Amino acid sequence: MAWFDFRVGWRALARRPLQAVTMLAGLAVALAAAFLLLGFVHYSFSYDSTVPDNRNVYVFKHRLNLLAQPQWVEQMPLPAYEVLANSGLPLTLCSVLPHRETLQLGGTWRDITFTEVSDTFPALFGVRATEGDLAAVLARPDGLALTPAGALALFGTANALGRTVRVSGAALRVLALLPEPPPNTTVTYMALVGTKTALWAPGGRDRMRKEWMALAGKLFVKMGPGVQPEAARALMQREAERVTAQLVGADTVRRLGTVVEVGITPLADAYFDTSVAAFHGGPRAAKAGVLALAALAVLILVLAATNYVNLATLRVLERAREIAIRKTLGAGTGRLATQFMTESVVAALAATAAGLLLAWLLLPVFAGLMDRPLAAVLSPATVLAAVALGLAVGLVCGIWPARLALRVLPGQALSGRAGSEPGGAWLRRALTVFQFAAAIALCALALAIGWQARYAAQADPGFALDDYHVLRMPEAAPKETKLAFRAALARVPDVAGATTIDQAFGDPAIPMSAAFRREGGDERRIDMVMAGPQFFATTRVKPLAGRTFDAARPALPQARDVMLNESAALALGFASGAAAVGQAIGGPAEGPLRIVGIVPPLRHKDLRQAPRPLVYMVDQGDANVLLMRSALGAEALENGLAPLWRHYFPGHPLAVRPARAAFEDSGADDRRAARLLTLGCLVATGIAASGIYALAAAGVRKRGREIVLRKLHGASRGAIALLVGTEFALLLLAAGALALPPSALAIARYLAGFSSASTATWWALPAALALGALVALAATLRHALTALRLSPAAALRQG
Repeated sequence: MAWFDFRVGWRALARRPLQAVTMLAGLAVALAAAFLLLGFVHYSFSYDSTVPDNRNVYVFKHRLNLLAQPQWVEQMPLPAYEVLANSGLPLTLCSVLPHRETLQLGGTWRDITFTEVSDTFPALFGVRATEGDLAAVLARPDGLALTPAGALALFGTANALGRTVRVSGAALRVLALLPEPPPNTTVTYMALVGTKTALWAPGGRDRMRKEWMALAGKLFVKMGPGVQPEAARALMQREAERVTAQLVGADTVRRLGTVVEVGITPLADAYFDTSVAAFHGGPRAAKAGVLALAALAVLILVLAATNYVNLATLRVLERAREIAIRKTLGAGTGRLATQFMTESVVAALAATAAGLLLAWLLLPVFAGLMDRPLAAVLSPATVLAAVALGLAVGLVCGIWPARLALRVLPGQALSGRAGSEPGGAWLRRALTVFQFAAAIALCALALAIGWQARYAAQADPGFALDDYHVLRMPEAAPKETKLAFRAALARVPDVAGATTIDQAFGDPAIPMSAAFRREGGDERRIDMVMAGPQFFATTRVKPLAGRTFDAARPALPQARDVMLNESAALALGFASGAAAVGQAIGGPAEGPLRIVGIVPPLRHKDLRQAPRPLVYMVDQGDANVLLMRSALGAEALENGLAPLWRHYFPGHPLAVRPARAAFEDSGADDRRAARLLTLGCLVATGIAASGIYALAAAGVRKRGREIVLRKLHGASRGAIALLVGTEFALLLLAAGALALPPSALAIARYLAGFSSASTATWWALPAALALGALVALAATLRHALTALRLSPAAALRQG
């Protein structure tokens, strides 16, 4: 290809700089968006990829059907390790147990997690020390290995080898330094210790090795030659059934069938296992959601490519005489095709360079939006992949313009009868309809998810949640200390009320449940809420029948008083809530429990979980969550409570959060999806706008003589505007007909996951269509005005 051919192409672009910038900018933005989205997809599918043979390494999980809402938990008791170790199967086992310790570092108290691992951990997970001896760490009670983050946290320097730190009275010595674990791993750590660590109280680990009802940590197993994962799972299932039968009795086993279910997941798929309870599994993602992001990236690329083809087609039509002259002068088919293909590739590579620069600038914002460390997304390998993608896009986008150029007839073009594109006009209309349909669909989904996420985040459990804050007391603190601290809060002027509760509202943790039964009725397993005597007085929730707990009396005398919501009363066989007041039921403790009142249907979980039957029992000092009513903000309240906190809980960090924060946290994924769809909608709308702009320009150019002839025959300005606008109105209606039905189905499927939905959500469909109409009007307005001002003399002279 001669340099002259490139100069011809760039001069053609320079003649219409706005069109050229639109072509390159649209493609660059689309490539940047696709690069970021596909980078996140690759990040997600590469989870735990640094673990050798990660498809043959499995993590155990279990589900306890004794609970009213059983959920999978990716933790196992220590005896499970012994079962597999003594099975005789060729297995490599590794336990990973967290030890959360509170240390005073730099004058402030911090919670540091020391991760206890088996001596098989280095080989199983491919971890090697950068300095020191990791094997010695895992063999000695005082051994400690630190990552750079762990060394900075404990000592303020990465050069920590040989230094000593005291933790809960035990001296740990840094015998090895480790590299940071990759960001996309389900096994995170900053400080490693061995199974003989001095962090255990004397005899503590030996007791835990016999305790089946205490969750210890994660259990990993690598299958040896010829061992099927199901064999290890079935072995663990049989042992779990044997043990639970001894613990809960034969009657419970007969009633429930399987009391404990044991599952096993390949480590390569653990990140996508969203069935695991959120507070045990760390960050997770639904595989369908990640694949949807990949589809969004492809959609944006396709939209940008169609926009490029539309604009490139206009350039070919405008250069018809130039192409005809080159053909007349002897330019062959191969040379013309190569020229247009090369122009397309060069433009695509220029857009790729701009897209990579834009992606680099936006990567921190995108990483914050996705709440993932994505710095590794930009690497030489990914840059090469992006260049290859840009090259492929350029080749594909150059096919149609090159085909049109080859079909230009010199005679027609030189006589002024060029400008037609047999079949091409309908193709460009179809592409424009597709662009607008995609933009409308993305806009409708973004609005629906955003409105529902906002509705869910602002949901109240049955009282004004914004007036409250949450404070978690240390679990290890004595019961008497917790009760004394709560009593002291009542004397704080800025606290209008305070009460204990076992879980914050909106907390995703698995609730406690127990078997309850009315006299002569069937046993029902119902979720329990442990709440302080002051709970209903503090939240100002009035009973529907009977009375609430007595806030003025101590907890112990009310130990056998319970309150039910209406659905719990009906589940236990009472005719109504009011009929249950004053009745006795059997519960988890010996002796009857007395129903003193019926509670309104309070929502303790987020909107994805329907309200369930609940039994409220008086907390005797075991609950760690404090719910406080105060007009102060969280930060001001925390500062005000700091002296009191230090008096009762010295050496423990204080953190006050708004009570609504748990509800807001539960909708983080929905808000993230709404933002991503909004960004996709903006890109798609911009592309669709440029596409219909180009189509309007071509339409006015093509129908110029028709328009002026109508003017000469007396057509009014309104009739001309209607002539120009009708075509684009029909295109918009076609786009709406294509986009709205699947959007409605997607919205309905999304809302089906909520127990309550905002009625405003369905307004997303007409709002998206109206937005599409406004964009189409703005994009075609200039050319409509051009048509109204079109000079008959100039149009009739145009060739």
